[in-house]
Amino acid sequence: MIQVNPAIRRTAGFCLGEGRSLAVRVHRMCERSIVCSTVARRYHTGGGVHSSAAATLLGNQHIMFDSRKRQPESTGRRNFTSINKDTPYNLCFLRHGQSTWNRDNRFIGWTDTPLTEDGVLEARVAGQMLANSGMKFDEVHTSLLRRCIRTTNLVLMELEQEYIPVYKHWRLNERSYGALVGKNKKETVEIFGKDQVKRWRRSYDEPPPPMPDDHEYHPARDPRYRHV
Repeated sequence: MIQVNPAIRRTAGFCLGEGRSLAVRVHRMCERSIVCSTVARRYHTGGGVHSSAAATLLGNQHIMFDSRKRQPESTGRRNFTSINKDTPYNLCFLRHGQSTWNRDNRFIGWTDTPLTEDGVLEARVAGQMLANSGMKFDEVHTSLLRRCIRTTNLVLMELEQEYIPVYKHWRLNERSYGALVGKNKKETVEIFGKDQVKRWRRSYDEPPPPMPDDHEYHPARDPRYRHV
């Protein structure tokens, strides 16, 4: 069971429903929800989070804030606010703010679309919520996509924690949508059907149509992926 920090619960109303994830309603965030979660002990090894487990848990283009347990003060009380007091790590999952292709309802994948003005506001509000919760973080893990990196920077500014390490890796990128990248989602549903598009977007064993080598947004054209 996920234990919600009372300060976060007071700051923004949580919506809980059968079969739904724990999510925070933030101004115009729509599906770009802030998700606070806890991870079992098996997801950490020694000094850090296991990368494959983290990538699996993050799913689609999230940012992971890691808060290790601090030692209790001499009074026996913790000197920080924790979502979960029963595991060595606290993980806070945060999705990036609205990007230009989120706004335009286009398949994004690894395309490096920037945040909109609303997306910047969403990131700042998320940072203020975390600051109000009293949580303090030790490190951040995010993707190589600027929308995630900028969201991370804006959140850390609100937390006044720009000094903590930020680790970036392509394995935390959004899933690639292959030949669908750049296409309008609604138009794609009209062509292929709602069920087929849903399987392409959400299933683990039915990937979207492969991206041709000459595709305008092929990752091979981007120098950051030259070693991938």
